[in-house]
Amino acid sequence: MGLIWWILPALAGVIGLMLTFAGMGRLMKLRVAAGGLRFLFGIGFLGAAGVGTFAGLNLQTYKRLTYERPVAQVTFDAVAGEANAYRVRVLLAEGDAVTCFVEDGSEEDCILRGDEFSMGARVITFKPMANMLGYDSVYRLDYMEGRESRRYNTATISEATSNGLALSKNPGLDVYALAEEQGSTFGMEGTQFGSAVYAPMGDGLSYDVALTQDALVLKPGNEAARRALNREN
Repeated sequence: MGLIWWILPALAGVIGLMLTFAGMGRLMKLRVAAGGLRFLFGIGFLGAAGVGTFAGLNLQTYKRLTYERPVAQVTFDAVAGEANAYRVRVLLAEGDAVTCFVEDGSEEDCILRGDEFSMGARVITFKPMANMLGYDSVYRLDYMEGRESRRYNTATISEATSNGLALSKNPGLDVYALAEEQGSTFGMEGTQFGSAVYAPMGDGLSYDVALTQDALVLKPGNEAARRALNREN
């Protein structure tokens, strides 16, 4: 559907140029009536093409700059007999589930401890004009951790521990480092960065994590998570 905003102005522009040049040709042959009519119609089509192009760019701006896509769905279930321990299920947007393994290679439940979780990713962004042309921000999930929300105090510098799991492996070529070094050459923003979201953990809570053109965002996946976020705010 979005292509129509480019196809119609392009057609109008081509027709406008053809009529304009045809009209100029006839005017040069002193065929004033026929030449003038074609020339005026040509100018009209070129004007319509310009208006259509600007309208399309305007609509594309709203659509592309606010574009977001799903990254993962995160769900927590309490571990029986252990306080502040939660079995976490992470379903990625591609349909794969994050799995945890023990030393012998067998699969086990992924457990996070604490009252709050955080999920982080490395994000490479593009300039707004590149977004409008179809270049969307890209990401690689980095980690997910459990922690205590009240792990620091205001009196002194204090230590805190967290527990978590890696969500990706570096395949070899560090695209993130390459983007930092050469990104401006290809229209990427000068700042590629890490982005993270955090929210309370609790039995039965579910969250949806998405990526905008700038950063990760988190939304409640069920009513229980919505209430938990409202209490935090």
